[in-house]
Amino acid sequence: MTHSIQEITAKISALPEPMQQEVFDFIEFMHLKATRLAMSYKQNPALLSEHALAADWNRPEENDAWVSY
Repeated sequence: MTHSIQEITAKISALPEPMQQEVFDFIEFMHLKATRLAMSYKQNPALLSEHALAADWNRPEENDAWVSY
């Protein structure tokens, strides 16, 4: 579900000012979170492949291969 900037702006504009501040604070939080995530990927590029490799890592056969007998 995607919304245009105009739709989002209209919804925010209809809110009382204190709630608009909450929305702004949340957006700032999301920007900070995205920046930290980007920095962690830059500092540790192996994290970029983690999601792609998880499909293989999270298979039952993979777990069985690491069981100590």
